[in-house]
Order: sequence, then structure tokens, then C-alpha cells
Amino acid sequence: MVRDKGAFDALEAFEVDQMSFLKDAATASIYGSRAGNGVVLVTTRKGTQQKPTFNFQSNYTLGQPTMPLLSDLTTATDELIYQNRVAEFNGTPLPNGDEEFDYFRNRSYNVHDFIWRNPVSHRQSLSVNGGSERITYYSLLSYRGEQGSYKSLEHGKVNLRSNVSAKINESISIDLNLSAYQQNGDRFYWPFTPDEDFDVSDLYRVTFNWPKTYPFYTEADGTPADYVTDFPVQTPMGSWLAWSVIDQVIGDRYIKTRERQFNPILSVNIKLDKVTPGLSTKVVGSYLGEDFMRKKYLTFQTNYQFIPADPDGNRFIPAAPDPNRTNTFNFSQNQPFLDYEIRTNWAYQFNWFLNYTRTFGDHSIDALAVYEQAEDGLFGAYARGENPITNYDQMFAYPTDRQFREANGWEEIGSRQSVIGRVNYNYGNRYIAEFSFRYDGNTLFPEHQRWGFFPSVSAAWRISEEAFFQNSETAINDLKIRASYGTTGNDLMISTDDRIPAFSYMNRYINSGGYMFGDRYYGAIAPGPTPSPNLTWATSTSYNVGLDVGVFNSKLTATLDAFLREETNILGPRLVSVPDNYGQALAPENYAARSWRGGELALQWNDQLAANNEIRYAVNANLGFAKDRWDIYDESAAYAPGGNRHFESRIGLPHERIIGLKALGIIRTQEQLDELLAQGLKQYGRDPYLGGLYFEDVRGDGFAPGPDGKIDGNDIQLLSKKATPMMNYGFGFDIYYKNFSLQAHFQGVMGYDRIISNQEGPGMRQHGGAIRPYYPIWASDDVWTPENPDGKYPRPIGQNWFESGTGASSFWIQNGAYLRLRTLNVGYALPKSWITALKLNNAQIFFNGTNLFFLSAMREFHDPEQKNYDSYPVMKTFTFGLDVSF
Repeated sequence: MVRDKGAFDALEAFEVDQMSFLKDAATASIYGSRAGNGVVLVTTRKGTQQKPTFNFQSNYTLGQPTMPLLSDLTTATDELIYQNRVAEFNGTPLPNGDEEFDYFRNRSYNVHDFIWRNPVSHRQSLSVNGGSERITYYSLLSYRGEQGSYKSLEHGKVNLRSNVSAKINESISIDLNLSAYQQNGDRFYWPFTPDEDFDVSDLYRVTFNWPKTYPFYTEADGTPADYVTDFPVQTPMGSWLAWSVIDQVIGDRYIKTRERQFNPILSVNIKLDKVTPGLSTKVVGSYLGEDFMRKKYLTFQTNYQFIPADPDGNRFIPAAPDPNRTNTFNFSQNQPFLDYEIRTNWAYQFNWFLNYTRTFGDHSIDALAVYEQAEDGLFGAYARGENPITNYDQMFAYPTDRQFREANGWEEIGSRQSVIGRVNYNYGNRYIAEFSFRYDGNTLFPEHQRWGFFPSVSAAWRISEEAFFQNSETAINDLKIRASYGTTGNDLMISTDDRIPAFSYMNRYINSGGYMFGDRYYGAIAPGPTPSPNLTWATSTSYNVGLDVGVFNSKLTATLDAFLREETNILGPRLVSVPDNYGQALAPENYAARSWRGGELALQWNDQLAANNEIRYAVNANLGFAKDRWDIYDESAAYAPGGNRHFESRIGLPHERIIGLKALGIIRTQEQLDELLAQGLKQYGRDPYLGGLYFEDVRGDGFAPGPDGKIDGNDIQLLSKKATPMMNYGFGFDIYYKNFSLQAHFQGVMGYDRIISNQEGPGMRQHGGAIRPYYPIWASDDVWTPENPDGKYPRPIGQNWFESGTGASSFWIQNGAYLRLRTLNVGYALPKSWITALKLNNAQIFFNGTNLFFLSAMREFHDPEQKNYDSYPVMKTFTFGLDVSF
């Protein structure tokens, strides 16, 4: 049954029996259009023939950031220092003296003190497994509750699974798989990221760059309070900051989501040996029902303006709040509101299998034919009420006047059909060959382009099964070489990796504003996106070769793979301009091509030690290499060989590259500065200055080759082709000694250039102007100052200039390689005497840790797996649990 990432994420670990990653051409191609980027194949647990056995699991997890929170890296004193540094650069009087520094010697305000908490979660599950010769069953009920790292961030999920297998007679059996879950998400109202991809990174940035020199709350007499009071204070930094990030999180507003899903799968298996030995058939039907509700409730904020007690003295000491001097923050909304979004999704998938498996002496044949049909759709509705009569989170508290009511609705539908075939031939367990195909049809494409044919073929030779090999004296006991070729489809967009929108091949009309005529308003329509009448599949073709080796009775096993993957007919935009009066964007076309090549090596050693083999252990390691490049991509003539901008071309290069200015260093001395000024160098129209970065001058206007005495956007260069890791590796071990078990897995990457970035892009901007450092780096002792000319980073000047750190440049590129202890598991099984006394089958206590430590050159800035400097931090977790069977 084809499912999406959301269904995978909703699985509980204990539901899963087996998980496989299908990457090579032969194994993935049978899944057709959904297998363009590989397949994760999950098999859930089924019952076994035994007396009923119950299992109870309980665990608790604590989380904390892998590195200190950025909010904890600066204090109010650092802000005072920063303000003085900026004033010094601007040649203005220093704003802070002994009085201000003394006031903040033992005082600082931190937003996280009010809203942050290290996340915690707990999970409880109860399952039963058993059955007889005729019927087996496995059922699971689990609950997971989580408290997020910010207050008002809560998540709960209930999972139910029941897999029952019944043997009707010797020829017919039935499998019924029922799964369901409900998950509830409660969070504070945050309007600055899309609802479908809620990201708290923007909030995280706000919390660490919020000024620490002004209190968030005071008492009625103006005394600063380190707790929530009735007197929230607006930080005096302009009207755009007339809000409270603390009240944003813990105040009277929220977003709640409720999602439920039910998925029954029924399989009827029929043996047809009486018709033809080895023949069987299976009919499988699956239905997916899902409902989703999101509720948003917004009230405005009211905050007291900060008033200094002594305007001529220390400007940071607050006066008593004045009820006549308040500000209201409306979150860019016209009115407070309450809205609901409701969706009901449905999908079904039907499969009819015909299997044939026979052995004739040394010849074995395994054949499969499948017909598949699937359809999915949804109905959605939206309702909103504004301007409440009172702050109450129910719709009856909002006016019924249409002026304050809004509604919308929408539908989606799609379907696909497939015919699948596979034939596997095995001779003497030595020569293996397989051919498979999938003939896919999808309503995303027009009728004449709707179907795609995706074949694959693979072969293997088990050399170790040959007589000449078995009769020879060698430590090798297993040796196999294999190769495969296969194609799969892809129905994703080139730019977003989202699925192609339905009916993109047809002319459509959309709402387009309206106009007044007399005293009436008339709605208008306009042509939608230009249709793509020849829209079709992107095709991914893979070539794989591999070697499997087992040595010393398979104590040592090794697998070596190499691959080439070529994707053609990728849907993407053409670089053609049209007049504005055309009125539409040009349709994308299936034309682009991209390829990947690489390999992988995996090793494992299994053995036993000590008397009676009390110690069992396994050591494993793997190393993978992959490199991508664009083979066909529409670009302007300037990007072609010989063009002034050829260095920016994608053709022949990886998708992820780093392009920017080449930094020559920091101007550290007056002599350096005088030399640059004498040369007449201008950087973005400005004179170089002490403590600023300076860059290589390589081009003139219009990207003309050769220096022109000024630095601007024409001087960008290709700085790195390794913006994604070229190599991934891992190693680990498993150790079992009596009742103890220990597993550890390390993971890392190499061949990776990482450019330090923030949410606006590469580089480290000085967003805070003359008021606040914004990023902790600008308040540190590592920046250039007249007293510290050897500082590692540019001087703080309060401006977003390239010389001050903004923008992509080689100065910010670091080695992104890292090695991380990804997981550590420690378990202890209670002694049998205890188990017997407690009338249990077995019991184990365990500890699990993730992301416990890492090694990386990037540690100075952030965790190497963190998206950027100011995004939400990577967490490490500590889990303690109990696993009991009875």
C-alpha cells in the first residue's frame, strides 16, 4: 500500500516488524512513479502461533540543545559594549558610561527565562500477540505525550493497530490489518510561517535577539519584575516592536490541530495448486479515511510604553506604567478573529496479484503479475469570524454580519492505474536473473502522455556455489557479483519537489479581483497558469553493480556497490521572456536532465568471546560517496562556455554550490587601509575601513573580465562545488554479555563546505543597527576593535554591509565535516529468578541517548546539522524505559 511521509511519521516503532530501503534499479522500479527517489518498505507486526503474550512498554524522554542557546550567550552588558562600539565607528559620543555599566553589573533580562523549557515526552504501549493454527493476531494500543521546548507547545498521539490472519481452509487465508491514529497539536499563534510547515526558527531568532536592557514586566510602581505581571512593557525600539514575544507564547491566543486517520487493509490469499502447482492469487483492498481540523484564535496584545524614570539620567530605569500610554499589536490583522479549516481526505488502493512459484530440478521460477488501481481526493472548507463581541474562543461570540464572516471551500481528486510484472529465474542457486516492469497511468498527465513504461532487469552470479570454488581451499565462503538496470518515474516539480498540481495540462480560470460598476461590485476572472499540454513523466534510469563477500564462515561480510542514476524529462521552466501583455507565465516543460553517481561499502564482523561464548559482539562500518550534476538546464547565453557568467552555470556541476565574493581578509592595520585607499578601491561605493572585510576584484560592469577598481555584485565567483556532503559514513558496535546489552552507532559526513548563514541567507548580518548585537557573535571578544586588531571577525558597525559580514563570501566558509554519536542504547534484562517470581516472560530496563556528542570544526557557531545560525537548535535526548512481557 503506497503511503506518504506523514503516515510513516505516525508509525510507532513497536508496530514495525521490518524496514527496508530499496535504492537500486531492480528493487525500486516495480513501484513505478512513486519510486523516483527510492522506496522505504515497511512491514508491520503480525501474530504468531503461541499462547497470548502481552507486552507493556513505558519510557520517558528528556531533551536539551546540543549547544548552548544563543539567548544565553549575551547579557545586557554585552549590548552596552556593542552600542559603544557602533558609536565609536560612527564617530558619535559613546551612549553608555559607568552609570549604565554599574546598573547592569548584576542585572539582565532574558526572554527564554519566561517561555523556554527543555522538552519532555513519554510513551506508553500495550500489545498482545498470539494465536492458533487457524488464527493469529497482533494488537497494539499506544499513547505518546510531548511538551515542546516552548510553553504552550503540546502534542499528543494515540495509535491503534490490529493485524489478524485467519486460515479458512488449506487453500484460503485472510489477513485483516486495521490501523488508526489521532494526533493533537496545540501551539501558540505564530503568523509568520505557513501553517502546513510550522517552523519555530523565526520565533527562536526573536527570543535571542530581543534586547536585554529593558524589563518585560514591571510592578505598578515601575519596579522591574522577573515574572509575569499585569504590566507588560514594550521595548522602546520603534513602533514595529509594539508587541511582547512572551505574551505571544503564553498569552490568550493559539492554533490547535486535530488529525485522525483510519486505514483498513484486507487481503484474501488463495492457493491454486489444484489448478496448477505453484500457482496462487491474492486480492488486496485498502481504504484510507482522514479528517483534519485546524482552529486559530487570535486576540490583540496591549503593552505599556516604556517610560524612563529619569530621561536625563540612566535611560534604562523604568517609571511607573502610564495607562494613557499603551500600544496595541495586531499581528498584521484587521480584527481579532477565530477561524476553522476542515479537510476530509480519502483514498483507496486495489491490487490483484497472480503468483507462480515452481522448481524443476536445478531450475526455479518465481513469476508475479499485478493489476493496481488507486484513487484519492479531499474536500476542504474554511470559515472565519472577526471582531468578537468578547474575547471568547467560540464562534457564537463573533458577529453574524457578513462583513465579519468569511468562508471558502475546495476539492481535489486524482487517480492512477498500473500493470506490474516480474519474473525471477534461478539455476542451481548460482545463476539468478530477474526481469520486471511497471506500466503506470496517472491523471496528472493528459491522455496522450498519461502512461509510462518502467522496465528493469538484474542478474547475479553466486561464484561461491560453483564446484570449482567449493573444492578450493579459501577463507571465502560466500561470493556473489550482481548488476541491474532499471527505470522509475517521477511526478515531482523540478524546483520544489512537490507533486505536479492536478489538471496542469488544461486551461483553467481563477478569481482575479473585481471592479465597481454603479453601486455594485462585480467579481472578475483571469486565465490561470499557462497549461502544459505535453506534460509527462520524468524518467529515472539507474545502473548498479555490486559485490557481496562472506569470509571466515561469514563472520566478516562485505558489500560493495556502485551506481549511476540519470533522470531525464524533468519538469522545469524555460528561460524565455514574453511581453507583459501576454498576461500569463509560460508553462514549464519536460526537458531538463540530471544525474548522480557514487558507491557504497558496508562491512560487518560478528563473533563470540570468552568461555561458553558469554560475550557476543558485532562491529559494522559503512562508507558512501555520491555526486550529482545537471546535464541539461535552460540558461542564458551568458552562462554558456565563453560567456561572462559561465562560472554560474549549473551544467556539469552539482545542484548545491556556493557562489559569492572571495574574501582576502580583514583590514587590520592603518598601513593596509592606506594602501587600499591609495589604489582607489571602492566596495559597493564605499571606502574600505579598519576592521572590515575586503574582497578580490575580478570583473567589471556586466561581468566583464578583469578588475575595475571596485567591488560589487559583478565580482562574485564560484567558491565551492561541495555545498552538500560528498561522503557519508558510519560505524558502530553491538555487545551482549549475560543480561547486559550495549549498542552504539556513530555517523558522519566528509567532503562538505558549509557557509555560515542566517535566515536571510549566507553571511552574518549586523541586523541590530546601533541598538543590539542581534547575533551573539557581534558582542563577543572575537571581533576586530582598535584594542583587538587580531580579532577573528569584522568590527561591529551596525550596518548590513558586505564588509561587515553580510552576504556570501569565502570568509564564512568552513569545513562542514562532522562525526556524531547518533545513538547509544544500554539494556539490562532482569535475572530469570526475578522473572519467575514475578510470573513474567521477560523484563528489561533500558537507556537510549541520541546526539550525545559530536566533533566538528563548526562547533564555534552551531551544531553542524543545524539549518543555519539562527534556526531552531538540534536537540539531544535521554530516554529511560521499561519493557515487560507476560
